[in-house]
Amino acid sequence: MPAAKVSKKKVVKKTPVKSEINDSEIYASSAKGFSLNSLLKPEQLRKNKLIYLAIVIIIIALIASYKKGLFIAATVNGAPITNLEVLKREDEQFHQTTVEKLIEEKLILGEAQKKGVKVTEAEIDAKIADIEKQVGGAAALDSLLTQQGQTRTGIRTQIKISLSLEKMYQNEASVSAEEITKFIEENKEQLQSSTPAEMTKEATDYLRSQKLNQVFSQKFQEIKKAANIQIF
Repeated sequence: MPAAKVSKKKVVKKTPVKSEINDSEIYASSAKGFSLNSLLKPEQLRKNKLIYLAIVIIIIALIASYKKGLFIAATVNGAPITNLEVLKREDEQFHQTTVEKLIEEKLILGEAQKKGVKVTEAEIDAKIADIEKQVGGAAALDSLLTQQGQTRTGIRTQIKISLSLEKMYQNEASVSAEEITKFIEENKEQLQSSTPAEMTKEATDYLRSQKLNQVFSQKFQEIKKAANIQIF
């Protein structure tokens, strides 16, 4: 009898089901557009967002409670004045003042250029040296400038403006010997100089500066009116 044929059964291999997803697989899936949030249910996501929001609110509340000065400058009958309001008001005031000052400086230097008046760096250095001598040295001047919120660059600009005015209108701001003598007698205690020669120079510079300011204030409106000024 012929041998019976034995049928072979096809064996199907089953892939074992993983019960866990490791970190490396999550990161790999994320690179393909799959994120960890997709493993969470919508309810869980909303819950997490609420928790984060609550934490942020608590942190802000704690800061506001213990560091009120960071946000509030003062209160008036319980109504707060915030630091933001203070900064905004200061910015408006100082901005306008600074713009007006710069306009004045531009007009003075422009007028000096028209008249062919030039102020050299050497002249400015000499003036600064005089000031340092009056206040007690370079270090003393630096300390004084710091207290006043100024810099040497700023004072050099002021000196340039002052010398430009002096050169433009020196004939109209002459000071007599009688005026100098009278000023020294009336202001001897306020003068910083000690010797007669230094006192005379200090009094002369002061009186000339005052007259220059008076002369320029009279002419400034004419110069400003003739200028093309646009403020934004």
